[in-house]
Amino acid sequence: MLAQHAGKGQIRAGAGRVGLDPPFPSPLAGYFGASCFALREARDPLYVRAVVIEQGDYRLALVVADRVFIPPALREAVERDPAFERSRVQAWILSVTHTHSAPGGHVDAWPAEAFGTGTYDPLLFQDLATRVARAIEAAASSLRPVQLEAGSATLGAGFLRDVAFNRRDPDDAADAGLDVLRLIAVAGEWARHGQVTAVKSDPIVARWVRFAAHPTLLPFYLRRSSGDYPGALCRELDEDGLTLFASGASGDIAAGAPEDTPVVGWEARVERIARRLAGAVHRIEESLALEDRELVVAHVAARVRLPPREPWRVPFAGRSIASYYPETALLQCLRLGQVLVVTFPGEMGHELGERIRKGIQQATAARHVLLWTLTDQYLGYAFTKESIERGGKSQHLSAYGSELGPLLENRMQDLAVKCWTAAEAGGRVSTTAKASTESS
Repeated sequence: MLAQHAGKGQIRAGAGRVGLDPPFPSPLAGYFGASCFALREARDPLYVRAVVIEQGDYRLALVVADRVFIPPALREAVERDPAFERSRVQAWILSVTHTHSAPGGHVDAWPAEAFGTGTYDPLLFQDLATRVARAIEAAASSLRPVQLEAGSATLGAGFLRDVAFNRRDPDDAADAGLDVLRLIAVAGEWARHGQVTAVKSDPIVARWVRFAAHPTLLPFYLRRSSGDYPGALCRELDEDGLTLFASGASGDIAAGAPEDTPVVGWEARVERIARRLAGAVHRIEESLALEDRELVVAHVAARVRLPPREPWRVPFAGRSIASYYPETALLQCLRLGQVLVVTFPGEMGHELGERIRKGIQQATAARHVLLWTLTDQYLGYAFTKESIERGGKSQHLSAYGSELGPLLENRMQDLAVKCWTAAEAGGRVSTTAKASTESS
């Protein structure tokens, strides 16, 4: 176990946003074989968004950047930055929107440079780390008393058909879930008298929206940097409170509709899909459940040893490519009242994600179990053992074979149970340590 915290009490939260457009021309990151192209213009602004939650003397940050995935060394680089140190954050979850029209040049590994993110530039990497740290500092400097609201909805088939589809098998299901967490500012006069209460008219400090669909609406040959539909969705919702987009289990799910075969027409769907999702978010927010003002907050993190890496199915270079994938994975779990957020550092198939989510829900009493992917590092794709055996799109990007899915089911459920029960032991616990990895 790398870290553990458990407590119960009132919370404060703050939000911050820093622009993430590259300081000078950079390669395009996101499309296989297109990393040799340089971005020629910005279609829409890019950001890194952060929310810091404080309970007593414990601070935890949730961070999302408009990038395609997280470089292995980014967390350590951010933690070395003076702005991060000033934030006094003890634990944090770093994620990306996974836009495939993002600036690259930030991954120091030849397979990523050749196939996805372009030539590594240490200046671009350091610029990214600096801006992430500044966003966290900005969030930590604006803390105020809040209460948490949570809600979710299952999108109807007609709605979903125009927003997302299963790209491995168009006849299979896409993820119809849409989840919303909202931090509502508490009126100052109530907070001062120790009677913390939130009403619907109180301002929104931040919201967290989880949806699963690959942001690949912009064709690579336009070479325009963009946050794709997650960026447009956040801009729609930012008008009344900073919004973080969390990617669900979207390894086999794409944004758009399967009949949209002319790729050039997909760009027009960016704002349309964002507006439709924003409308669905607002409908969920009409009936959000308010969590207890004495909120249970728990966080656990563990590094798990992964199955042996298998060579990519690429002539001559497959074994070398696989060697760049990590041997361990950082998994985290956060409890906020009746909500459990469980992270996965890669892209996960919808079937596996649902299996893990349902298993955690059965093993705990959590009202909401939310799977947040593409966090903290990158270990490629994960599918169920049955899906790997069936074969299909993106399977060659899974470096750990058919054993990864069952391993994740067990380890993520174990971690979620530890997180759920941590606060039940009573009292506040905060520990951080360098721990050895769990065996697989």
